Amino acid sequence: MDIFYIAVIMGFAPALLLMYVLLRPYTYPATEYPYFSDPSFFMLFTVGLVAGTVMFLAFSYILNDILSLIVYALIQVMVVTACLNLKRYRGKSDSIFYGYGFGLGAGAATGTGLIYWLSISADGLGGALGLGDYGVLFILSLAMLFQYSAVGVTVGDGIARHIPMQYAVQAMIYNVVFWAVFWIALTNVGDATYFWLVAAMCLVISVMYLIYAFKKEVVLLVKEVDRMNAKGKKSRD
Repeated sequence: MDIFYIAVIMGFAPALLLMYVLLRPYTYPATEYPYFSDPSFFMLFTVGLVAGTVMFLAFSYILNDILSLIVYALIQVMVVTACLNLKRYRGKSDSIFYGYGFGLGAGAATGTGLIYWLSISADGLGGALGLGDYGVLFILSLAMLFQYSAVGVTVGDGIARHIPMQYAVQAMIYNVVFWAVFWIALTNVGDATYFWLVAAMCLVISVMYLIYAFKKEVVLLVKEVDRMNAKGKKSRD
């Protein structure tokens, strides 16, 4: 199979699965009143795909020192913030889900780009990637997907609460830590054992961040929306 199609499958299949698993409780048929609009979600997912592709192209050019990567991590969060900080999303509870959609799209595009870029780089150097190599690239791709999605949730939460920069700074801190560890992984590609270990660390960091984002941000905001809806219903009765 062509390298491009392998990269697309490895980058997008987990994103679609993650979309289904984490959004299922918040839309039809699990709930009678969805917490977000499907068309708006997929629109932000598409915007995320475009932004993630552009950002990955920038990433492939600045990948030469840790300082550049830290700056990239900060800009990455600001791009998410800029795309979501529109009048139509400010103060709206569903913005947290649109942030998640943006992050999923950007993460899928970035993960696909990483796998494809490193695969053709290996081919250009006269080497062919084995199953183990694709395994560790898949782990890094998953880590980028989870991290981008969590950043989107945090930024979306800030947009919903009218305090975007406070939450953006929080996302930046998590993002800098993630990309610093990611840099360590990429600079130790020659040592297979160490590369696997640090790649696994990247995955653990991103998974923990996404779990935190959903449990502490999405669940909390949904509870607040439910309380407000319950109060509104009582006042009408």
